[in-house]
Amino acid sequence: MRAVELVVDMGLSRLTARITDSGVILGESHYIGFDELSTIEEGFAYKVMSDKLVRIDMFENNNYYKLKPVAPRKAPTLEINGIQMHRATYVDPWTDTLLKVSTLGNIAGADVLDVCTGLGYTAIAEVKRGAKRVVTVEVDPNVLRIAQYNPWSRGLEDSRIEIILSDATEYVKKLESERFDAVLHDPPRVNVAGELYSLDFYRELYRVLKPGRRLFHYVGEPGKHGNVSYHKGIKNRLEAAGFTSIRWIDEAKGFLAVKPKFT
Repeated sequence: MRAVELVVDMGLSRLTARITDSGVILGESHYIGFDELSTIEEGFAYKVMSDKLVRIDMFENNNYYKLKPVAPRKAPTLEINGIQMHRATYVDPWTDTLLKVSTLGNIAGADVLDVCTGLGYTAIAEVKRGAKRVVTVEVDPNVLRIAQYNPWSRGLEDSRIEIILSDATEYVKKLESERFDAVLHDPPRVNVAGELYSLDFYRELYRVLKPGRRLFHYVGEPGKHGNVSYHKGIKNRLEAAGFTSIRWIDEAKGFLAVKPKFT
């Protein structure tokens, strides 16, 4: 029997594996036979459950969800119907997250509204940067189910993070005005969730943000390969909602905006 050290949890952990004539013993007890190991497909993530390899993907309500590895020892992305929820070209999903959160500046001790939880990376990063409390909103329970199996999402268990399963456009209406020190708005593409790019929703985000504080709105590059650019329209709607000092942050692919101290 030969022992080897493996990197698991998509780069977050290591364990010792013992190779036998018929399979591999992972850690102290999990046994996976060579026949089962041969079924692993490239481009998918797997979890060992009850000594079985379970692929982390699902088909629910005519939508296909997949936890997708993007590089060795890097955070995976979530893919829904073939659309990746994080940038994974030239930058990995965790670095993408840090670039977004860094635009908010110093959030030590802050209350943060985090719109569109996804795998929870931005909420986790906000807490790591010192946020006192993060309220993160996700409309799709299947996304949260995938996050439960993702090692890089374990930080969502932090007591400072409150996960709200709700339509953000409805939930934010119920929040008190000027409650949050920062807002990070990280929606899916505009053709998937256009209501999250609307003037009405921007006005609600403006309302719940404290004066003098920042909002970062991830936009990405819709229309990059066509003739349509949404950037001007988004900026105009943010201005119409009341935000000022609006500027494009290219490394984070979104708009940083400020709610003025005096209105």
